[in-house]
Amino acid sequence: MLKKILATAILVVTLHAEVEKFQILANNLVTENDIVIATGNVVAFSPTYYITAQKAVYDKKKGTFELFDDVVVLKNNNVQTKSNYSYLDLNTDDSYQKPSLYFEEANSIWISSKDATKKNDIVHLESSILSSCDCVDPDWSIKFTSADYDTKDKWINIYNPRIYLKDVPLIYSPYIGFSTDTTRRTGLLIPTIGYSSSDGAFYSQPIYIAPAPNYDIEIVPEYKTERGKGVYTYFRYADSVDSMLQLSLGYFKDFKSYQDENDIRNREHYGIGVNYVRKNMLSPNKLGYSDGLYVDINYLNDVEYQNLDDGFEEDDETKKVESKINYVYNTPNYYLGTYFRYYIDLDEIKLNDSNSNTLQELPKLQAHTYNRPLFLDKLLVSTDFKYTNHERNNGLNAQQYEFNIPISYSFSLLDDYLKLGLKQEFSFNKYEYSNVDVDFEDGTYIESKSTVSLNTDLVKPYDDYIHTANLFANYNHIDTMKKDGDLYAITNDSSTLSPFPISKGEDNIEIGINHSLYDKDNFKQIINHKLTQTMKYDDYNDFKLDNIENEIRYNYILGSIRNKLVYNYDDKELIESSSSFSLTYENIYLSLGHYLSKDTPNSGKEDLESYSVMSRYKISDKYSLGYYTNYNLKEDVRTKHGVMFTIKDSCWDLNLKYERDIEATSSRYTDYKTQDILYVQLFLKPLGGINQQYTIRDKDSTEE
Repeated sequence: MLKKILATAILVVTLHAEVEKFQILANNLVTENDIVIATGNVVAFSPTYYITAQKAVYDKKKGTFELFDDVVVLKNNNVQTKSNYSYLDLNTDDSYQKPSLYFEEANSIWISSKDATKKNDIVHLESSILSSCDCVDPDWSIKFTSADYDTKDKWINIYNPRIYLKDVPLIYSPYIGFSTDTTRRTGLLIPTIGYSSSDGAFYSQPIYIAPAPNYDIEIVPEYKTERGKGVYTYFRYADSVDSMLQLSLGYFKDFKSYQDENDIRNREHYGIGVNYVRKNMLSPNKLGYSDGLYVDINYLNDVEYQNLDDGFEEDDETKKVESKINYVYNTPNYYLGTYFRYYIDLDEIKLNDSNSNTLQELPKLQAHTYNRPLFLDKLLVSTDFKYTNHERNNGLNAQQYEFNIPISYSFSLLDDYLKLGLKQEFSFNKYEYSNVDVDFEDGTYIESKSTVSLNTDLVKPYDDYIHTANLFANYNHIDTMKKDGDLYAITNDSSTLSPFPISKGEDNIEIGINHSLYDKDNFKQIINHKLTQTMKYDDYNDFKLDNIENEIRYNYILGSIRNKLVYNYDDKELIESSSSFSLTYENIYLSLGHYLSKDTPNSGKEDLESYSVMSRYKISDKYSLGYYTNYNLKEDVRTKHGVMFTIKDSCWDLNLKYERDIEATSSRYTDYKTQDILYVQLFLKPLGGINQQYTIRDKDSTEE
């Protein structure tokens, strides 16, 4: 035993080779000149390698290992190989193994080969099987005649591959290549294939280009056999840590036969999107100071582009596409904002092939000063100024000026149990009209609002809970100081003026309570209840009850329940109701929502009613089912609903979704079409995958 320990200690010094220092442990060690032979439970390790075998022959002069029987080589705690025979050159990192089982822990990929030869950074494989699933009975595998794997670039080229699902062959190809690296890099992304009765078979193949860490490009050519072809491009660029640019371009051209058959207004569909965020441009690096430029520009020539481009972020039911450019500058004392709004009305374009009747806001300017003392510490004043240029080519335009000055004073009474607030607010609103044949007189409206408020904040601790309550009462007195010119619904009821409304205040009293119950241990809110009642005085100084609002939210251990009700006394009706419910229990998730509003003489709301459902059931760690729907009860139509089935395995994912969707169209025959679509996404880790989309039913609104 002492001899073995001494032999091992001497060997550590002896094997301090030029390339790397190795320690070898074995049942038997024999040294002949520059050759070290170790047999029986051999273990050799260094900072880079950990090797086990039954026999090892080490050539100190050449710096090579020959390993026999039950050979395991672990390199950098990541790459592991198993074989019956292995030759390793420590100088060049070249190797030969027969047979070989290669495993890379970073992405769980393994390759079993008849033999494997590594020279420089390239591993050549013969007669192999590749997978990332269980080695004994893999769910999927690729069998191939030969391959070469670049260990540096983590890219593998496979020749004559056959993809198997269990033991069933699915696909043959003369060649495939893919990356085993999960970091962003140039290559092909998951393609989408599918079929619809109107568009025929279609195929799109995203091409991803990543030249540098701070920008990338995605190009997506698309072909539909019965409709046409197009291409979409997406560009992302981070020019600093505080900024990001995203640019999208797209073009699709229909076949002439498709245009004629569906009576599509335009044969060519194109659009552009620019999204740019830049923060901390001009503001100093101080607490409370910030600024930012926010650009979101969207242009498209018709609604078909919105349907065709999967990267277009507007909802399918959006009637107006908004573009905006905002710059804001914020300090502890004031706030400045510049806003540009441009709208594309898709319905207007469909009907008149023009957007000239759509009202734009080019620009809107704002200057706001925060509350600051005026003569006394508790006498506070703030100001807010807004200028908006409402502009369009056809129709009435207006320049709007708004100026608001609130002055407030508050103090405590009854040993801080009661707070009294006094507020005087002046509002100035002016419209300068232009671009219309009718001679409207510029309108001016000035209003004074006097407010007296009382409120109290109470806290009551209990053994397990904390109860907080805020009770308030406000009296608001409105004086119309000036009303000149044409003001919609005030001095003139012409519908031409309806895009430029002015809200005329009325004397009112508001009383309410906002109270909550909190868990004393973690301070999480359990119940919150809000109740507000408004009472108004009309022009004849008659007192009447206005809307009463009641809202309650209960947060329980499995989710939350919320309801809000608004009741109008004049109409003697419930004019608004909003409810939601959520539940997460073990493997079940459920979310329910309902909304109702009524168009009554005094509600100022539309007739709407809808409900939504989102549910998910996790069958096991791998399998889950889901269902979702949005239903418009007023129009008796489901805007979207579908079922989902998901499998998430360690080596592959499968997502199935069957969805019925309503999609707008530019066809002169119909306003929208209903589609039943089956989505299939299969992803083999880390090989990649495929998206499939099949339209089962495609009907326009005239066929419903």
